[in-house]
Order: sequence, then C-alpha cells, then structure tokens
Amino acid sequence: MAQMQTQRLGFIGLGDDTVSACLSMLKIIDGRSSVHWSQATPAMADVLMVSSLQEAQTSQDDLSQKPCIVIYPSSEEKPASAFALPHPFRVMQLLDVLDEVLRSLDTSSNHAEHNREVSESEGNSSLPTVDFCASLYRVINNKGSTELYSSQSPEGLLLVKPASHRFYARPALLHALSAGPVSFSPLSPSSEPVSEGMVPRPLFELAWLTGANHCNALLPWLDEDSHFKLSRWPSAAALNKSRQLLSLCALMTRRALTLSELKTLSHCDDKALYHFINACEISGLLVSQVRAPSAIAPSVQAGAEHHRLGGMIKGLRTRLGLS
Repeated sequence: MAQMQTQRLGFIGLGDDTVSACLSMLKIIDGRSSVHWSQATPAMADVLMVSSLQEAQTSQDDLSQKPCIVIYPSSEEKPASAFALPHPFRVMQLLDVLDEVLRSLDTSSNHAEHNREVSESEGNSSLPTVDFCASLYRVINNKGSTELYSSQSPEGLLLVKPASHRFYARPALLHALSAGPVSFSPLSPSSEPVSEGMVPRPLFELAWLTGANHCNALLPWLDEDSHFKLSRWPSAAALNKSRQLLSLCALMTRRALTLSELKTLSHCDDKALYHFINACEISGLLVSQVRAPSAIAPSVQAGAEHHRLGGMIKGLRTRLGLS
C-alpha cells in the first residue's frame, strides 16, 4: 500500500484563533484525501497561508517560490492572488483551495490518478452519490459566474440553478428520485437550456432526496463534535410533515445544539438526524461550529429547552393538522 504523502502548511500573520480553526479543519479533511497536511514553520512549509496584511512579507523573506493562500476579510474585495480564502472560511472552502494548490503543484501522482478516475467515471452509474452531494454543496454555497449546472443519471438529465434555488428534471427522474437512490455524476457548468417538460423544484428537496443515500453518518467534511444550527427553515414540503423533522427545524432555528442534544430533544433516530443535517448542509442552511462544552450540564440544558419549545412544537403540529 502506498504511503500517504505529507504536505506542510505554514502560517504568516494570522491570529491564533484562525490558525487553531484551520488545524481543526485539517483534522476533518485528514484521512479523506491522498495527501496529509501538517503544520510547519514558513521556512520549512510547502504551502503558505498568509494574512492579506502581510502578503508582501513572503517576497521579503525569500518565500516567493512557495504557493501562497491569501486570507482576507470577507467584507473586502478578493485580492488578485492565485489562491485566496475569505475569513471566516468553512471546511469545504479550505478543501477546495488546497485541492487547487495541489493541482498547481502536481505534487502527488496518486492525487492525479484519483482525479483521472473521477473524470472517467462521470457518466458511470456506480459513481458514489457523496461526490454528487459535494458538488451540489459547492455550487449552492460558492458564488460563481456560471448560473446553470448539469448532472447525468441513468434516469435522465438534471439541471441546477443555484441563483433561483431551483433544480429542473423531467417527471420520470423526479419519480425515480422519490422511489429510491439515483446515481448522479458530479455537477459541472452547463450551457444547456432548461427544456420544455422539465419541472422546477426547490433545491432543498434535491438535497433531501439525494441525502437519503448516505444517512448512516454525517458528510465527510462535517465534524460530529460540532454544534449545529439552521440559518432558516428548509422547505417543509420535502419533510412530509414529519413530527421529528419539524421538531428539529424548530430546535435548530433557536440555537446551536450538539448531536446528542438534538437526538434527546427531537426523539429522532441516528439515520433521520444524519439525513436531515446532511441535507441542510448541502443546501446551505446549516451553521456548524466546534466549540467548548457549556458549563451547564447537557441534561439541564435539554430539559429547559424541551420545556420552552414544547408549546411551540405543539402549536406548529396543530396548524399543520398533525394533532
């Protein structure tokens, strides 16, 4: 078995909290890539992460031959650098830019071989659905110039338009999606028009239906030790008026909770909880954060939250005709 290659990452001008967050994200990425990333001094590093305020230091310290990922405030315009990340950034954004750096360096023959295999399998029905979900996450959460994306499946063409929060498919494909797993190739930019007969549906519904194929665990880039919160309610129609899922929506729009807290308060089993969190993550509704445990005991927190939310969930169920 080939040994995993190690790439060294150095930090210049970044705060301790940013470095710590980045190292935590690297632990999440580790084991899911052919490359292992470790921390090193700037002089010993293969790749540098540099504050936009100290970018000039890389040339002064004779580090100009090393690839630099410039970290800039999200409130400012993106710098004219080959690699850049807005701060604060998320795991998938970090993974994307590291992948770009690896491709530019061509440092790993194993990594290149992996990319060739993915390219060759784009039209193959055996392509793992998680690859499609990762590509769906990217096009929904990363703003780009391309407005329309396409994916092929044995049941027909799928089109995704993130700007309108819609996907388009023919009835046969929608029926197949509702009936069970469908294998999709990763999304790619498309110039194909939305043809007559294709039905528009909410993007959360696509995330929900494809998420059913990997509900035994969180998506690879999510950390089970995180606290999870929703930025807003998802499309309730996709949830089929499920009591547990509606409870999750109510709980997670109020505050961030751990997996164990969510299980206790919503009475969801593991598969339903993973399915819901994954779909919300893919569709850009999930806010996840790794943080220190609260000083209040989880059982006390859970009891208090259950008491406060009980009336709200009961009222919600009454309005939906579930009680």
